[in-house]
Amino acid sequence: MNKTKQQVIPLHRIDVQTPLGVEFGYYETDSEYAGNTKPEKYTAHRDDYYLFLFMNTEKTVFNIDFEEIQVQGEQLFYVRPNQIHFTPVMRKVKGCFLAINPMLVDNNSRNLFEKQFTTQKPIASSVSVSANLIQTARLLHTAMQETPTTFLRGVILNLANAFIGIIAEQYSGQLNELHQTKSRSLSIAHQFKALLSDKFKTMKSPSQYADELNYSLSHLNDSVKITTGFPVSYWIHQQVILEAKRLLYYTDMNVREIAFSLGYEDYTYFSRLFSKVAGMSPNAFRRKFHE
Repeated sequence: MNKTKQQVIPLHRIDVQTPLGVEFGYYETDSEYAGNTKPEKYTAHRDDYYLFLFMNTEKTVFNIDFEEIQVQGEQLFYVRPNQIHFTPVMRKVKGCFLAINPMLVDNNSRNLFEKQFTTQKPIASSVSVSANLIQTARLLHTAMQETPTTFLRGVILNLANAFIGIIAEQYSGQLNELHQTKSRSLSIAHQFKALLSDKFKTMKSPSQYADELNYSLSHLNDSVKITTGFPVSYWIHQQVILEAKRLLYYTDMNVREIAFSLGYEDYTYFSRLFSKVAGMSPNAFRRKFHE
């Protein structure tokens, strides 16, 4: 197994790229790459920012947290902060991207993007949506070419959130039916999801989440199961094992070190849990993805 030794997953920081906390740009390429021929900037990493994409492509494949997402045609897509991602295939692409500090994203939009329990999927863009995005992108691009005064910073932030809002509106359409039929349960499930993302390394028991959210365990469990089809314990394990997979693939930490970093003192128990959830042992997973 050929693997560069490393102790941390590569992290791209928005404050290194721009002091504004907002970066916007156009891109276009007629070339293609796959496998080990991809440019360095497309190799696996994490971002501490949101990345929003409006793209038209013959075929682009994103690998996000070990799930392959294919984009074809004119589509909208986004990557959340801290998701491990890279693009193993990119073929004939043009479009624009917006990278932004999470703290600068409008609360309504940010809440929508963080509600997802599963990996987000691209959405086809309609003619009217594309027209609105193109117009907003032009204004944003023009504003960002100027010397950033205090007033202009506000303009840039408003335009960035307008661009994001157009994308958020399309994703919100996927949730409308669920909101109408399961609104109360959905709200509770989203509260749990937000807490899980923040506390999964220290809180492993469903009752801990119920206590923290001030719901009975049965009520929390029923709400999450109605909304997602799975109980609270399932999502706790999914979150923990996903982070373990990231560390197994992108670092040289051993299983004991990974278990400890995720809040498990008994690494043999952690190994059994990993095997149960992932369907293979931690070391087998590491070998499989580094063959």
